[in-house]
Amino acid sequence: MDPPAEHQQPLLDHDDSSDSGIEMTRLHNGLPSPSLLSSSAPKPVPTLHIALALLVTIAGFVINTESAAYYEDVLGWKKPFCSLYIMHSSLALPWLCHLGYSRLTQSQKPYKTWVRDYNNDLRAAISGIEAFATAGPAMVWKRSGSLGGPLDYLATAMALVTAVLTVSGMAWFVALVWTTPGDLTAIYNCSTFFAAVFSVPLLRQKLSSASIGAVALSIIGTFIIAYGDTTAVHTESEGGGKVGTRRLLGNVVSLVGAVAFGLYEVLFKKYACSSRPAGSVASLHLTFAASALTGMYTFSTFWVVLLVLHILGIETFVIPGLYVAMWIAISVLSGAVAMTSLLILVTWTNPVFSSVASVLSVFFVAIADWLLFGLVPSIPTYAGGLIIIVAFVLMAREELGHGKR
Repeated sequence: MDPPAEHQQPLLDHDDSSDSGIEMTRLHNGLPSPSLLSSSAPKPVPTLHIALALLVTIAGFVINTESAAYYEDVLGWKKPFCSLYIMHSSLALPWLCHLGYSRLTQSQKPYKTWVRDYNNDLRAAISGIEAFATAGPAMVWKRSGSLGGPLDYLATAMALVTAVLTVSGMAWFVALVWTTPGDLTAIYNCSTFFAAVFSVPLLRQKLSSASIGAVALSIIGTFIIAYGDTTAVHTESEGGGKVGTRRLLGNVVSLVGAVAFGLYEVLFKKYACSSRPAGSVASLHLTFAASALTGMYTFSTFWVVLLVLHILGIETFVIPGLYVAMWIAISVLSGAVAMTSLLILVTWTNPVFSSVASVLSVFFVAIADWLLFGLVPSIPTYAGGLIIIVAFVLMAREELGHGKR
């Protein structure tokens, strides 16, 4: 096919043929089709939208944490890797809900037309990703003589992003076996620092003194909550011999998880977020689809890990009872909503802001423990929470007060 002729093809073709909506736009000389690029400036995201996404993120993480603790510690269903599999696979659910809502609100359109329009809108959004133009040809593997299109690029990029997230999730559960919850919470939430570190070379983001201060304060606040809360003291005897050398190893694994999660947020921003979003609502199109790919990849591959763990007797699979399954469903659904909302924050702001915002959930989880289980927070918990809130206020003023959206 002659490339110039392909670039002259319009983005939205009203022909109802079955292949009219399949990868019409290809990479040519490393650049996306001009028909998919918008010269308009990115539209700022309303502060109210960011605030709502933040509230949903915090609420989702709190519900996810408390419900998971309930079915593991109280009901006794401790299958961490199975929980990871279900949790990450569920990231496809918000996208399915988004598709259902989109179809319901556009029910007057013929089905084929709706599918074609959705695909074209998604390809247009992908073409606004800077990495698609610069790194697309190198990332997409195709047979000789073929060039990858926007959907090929997104599928390839999210495979990499999913692998990093999986490493982060597995590190959490492995470290929990070897180290103390206090160590794990403190070290894992250092992902805020690594998100800031990776943002500089990968996103070419310049960190102000306020941003650096907010990151430092959020880490300090987390450490104070993790080690100062006397309601969650874990002694040497509780570890059953696992605290000591294995605690050091667990802390190293925790650090790997923190690095991986910080990298995950930055890679998602780089490879799955448009640099020219048409608006806060329009940008959700791409965010939902990209996050759903993580769910699909996990669902289709990670079961192999579960099978190996079951055969080796490391984690044998047991079908939960109806009551336990209900709490698993609550944990999974709230986690899927929280993770998707976190990615929306990444899309609308930047990985550093969203990472500092997610650390807020540490304090609110402590408050939820008090309200639900009677674990009265200690003074260090309140002090650490106050420091985290100050860190978030600094970050919010830096991000929202200067119109960087």
